[in-house]
Amino acid sequence: MNSSDIPNDSRGNRRIISDEEAIEALFMVANEVDNRDLPLGFQNHDVEMEERKSTDSDDYEAYLANWQRQWAEEQAARQRRRHYEVSRNYNVARNFALQLHSDQNLKIVEKTEEEEVVIRDEEKSEFQRAKESIKKRREDLSTTSDMMIDPMTVLRKAPTLVELSARVLAQNIVAIKSLKLVPDHLRKKLSYLVSGFGKVDTRLMELLIEDSPSEICAKNCVELKEDDLLKIFCDCDRVSLKVLILDLCGRAMTDYTINEFFKRAPNGFPSLTTLSLQGAFCLTDNALLLISNSSPLLQFINLTECSLLTYRALKILADKFGSSLRGLSIGGCQGIKWYKGFSSSLYKFEKLNYLSVAGLDSVNDGVVRTFFTFRSSNLTDLSLANCNEVTDDCIWHIGRYCKKLEALDITDLDKLTDKALEFIAEGCKYLRSLKLTSNGFSDEGIAAFLEVSGDSLNELCLNKVRNVGPHTAFSLAEVCKRLQFLDLSWCRRLTQEDLRRILRCCTSLRSLKLFGWTQVDDTFLEELSRSHVHITGLKMTSLYAHLDNFYPSVAGSSRPMMGRFTTSWKLLAISLSVLAVLSPLYIDRLSEEDLEEEEELFGFMFSLSLLLLLLILAIVLSLYCDPSLTRFDPYWIHRLCGSFGGLLVILILLVFVLICKASD
Repeated sequence: MNSSDIPNDSRGNRRIISDEEAIEALFMVANEVDNRDLPLGFQNHDVEMEERKSTDSDDYEAYLANWQRQWAEEQAARQRRRHYEVSRNYNVARNFALQLHSDQNLKIVEKTEEEEVVIRDEEKSEFQRAKESIKKRREDLSTTSDMMIDPMTVLRKAPTLVELSARVLAQNIVAIKSLKLVPDHLRKKLSYLVSGFGKVDTRLMELLIEDSPSEICAKNCVELKEDDLLKIFCDCDRVSLKVLILDLCGRAMTDYTINEFFKRAPNGFPSLTTLSLQGAFCLTDNALLLISNSSPLLQFINLTECSLLTYRALKILADKFGSSLRGLSIGGCQGIKWYKGFSSSLYKFEKLNYLSVAGLDSVNDGVVRTFFTFRSSNLTDLSLANCNEVTDDCIWHIGRYCKKLEALDITDLDKLTDKALEFIAEGCKYLRSLKLTSNGFSDEGIAAFLEVSGDSLNELCLNKVRNVGPHTAFSLAEVCKRLQFLDLSWCRRLTQEDLRRILRCCTSLRSLKLFGWTQVDDTFLEELSRSHVHITGLKMTSLYAHLDNFYPSVAGSSRPMMGRFTTSWKLLAISLSVLAVLSPLYIDRLSEEDLEEEEELFGFMFSLSLLLLLLILAIVLSLYCDPSLTRFDPYWIHRLCGSFGGLLVILILLVFVLICKASD
């Protein structure tokens, strides 16, 4: 556009203030259009406009409105024609291009489909891709399963002089007079060996506390009594003591012992950082409160199987050590039931590295979700064994937020699927110890997990995982080169060749458990006896030989040392005990000459035995119909028979028996 075509916008322009001036302006515009040959459809309107200049004002306004309407219609028609021509030209060009490049178009479509397939494959997780590849190699395993594998030629290493000396000293602990100048780590090793032999008594504890050690470790304190434990607490150097481990001290760790000790030593344990009282079934909330008040530096505490503790114990620990505690184990404390503040108390622990809530019925996805979301960034060891309400959603939170996790125990969780293994594999990249005992994971799922995360594992427990088969064995042999501790007990689908492959390829393996393996012959057993791996559970192998050194649990304390008995066995033991107590009533009561009374007595005893048998069958049937009957405090018999009322009932029963015997 030329500069002359631009209208003058200066302030000197004359304003249009009347209708006549407006009409004159329109005439000027019409003349300009006519000079430029613009077909607007009103070229002859100028003549009509001149004729209308002299008409009345009313007629003029009607004419002007009609003219404006015609102008708008003309503009709309031109706009429609323009759009029609553009769309027609576009369709013609598009059809021509498609016909011209039809061959190239097919290639582009095929390429697009291939890219979509690649994108879908990239969207799959590493665990899913590994699982698909494992399913594809099923035929390869079937063809290679019959291949001969070289026998295991690596011989077992000889034990060190320190190990041999420690075992000899443990077996002859009675002859030791003093442990002065012996380092703490050797004292600890000697104490653990003696605990395995069941010889921990007052004399050994006196040897352990002399010379003011910083650690006192005893794993089996069953024989200690209240006065013995009180003397040990009073005689030890409490200022320098930092580690105190008194597991299975149930009879000695009572309120009387704790109260009497703090009367004599009000300062308690000012330097104590680690405390383990596993199996202290007489420990109460009040005693724990006194210990907590006297140990301000406490960082690790193990209260596994302390059945008298309640929810107040968790609240006490959260209030006292919420910002400093790094390790907490309350597994098996069946007295800790669900309460409204359970999640909030767990949430107060800010710096936990180790947590065990194994066997607590109150633990479910909702209880631990908040803790995993906000407080699990430093968590390295976790045990959720026997928490029957835990599902894949909880494992997703573990994989999402527990990035530093190194040890995980998910034993006996029936509601978990292979998705749980996927969440662990994708989230926990530093995992070193994993326990999958008594779970229903598939063979392909476990093998896929090992393909993704097996390279970093040092410890793996597959005890009673019934689906473990050749895929898992192949992945163990190919990937798990750093594995040191392996439990394949009751894995009946594995063969002798699979085990030989594992032992041949896993060169770092130190300990192997094979309880329940009946699919091995004598020749293979002889070959295993020459292996460098310490094998436990087969014929002609010691059950307790390497139990303390060669298969550590999660953080050393996630699983109880005492076995759990089912309700049927407990009731059977109680029934037999009652029968044994009542049996003196019927011994030597009848003379040998009175045959009729003897036959009546025989009939009565037979009916009593039959009643006992029916009672046992009813209990077994009820457990089969409702497995939840076994989910209660495993120490209920201690609560019942060990309480004042229980002892009183037993004494009354014994007095009644003696009176009946005296009357005879």
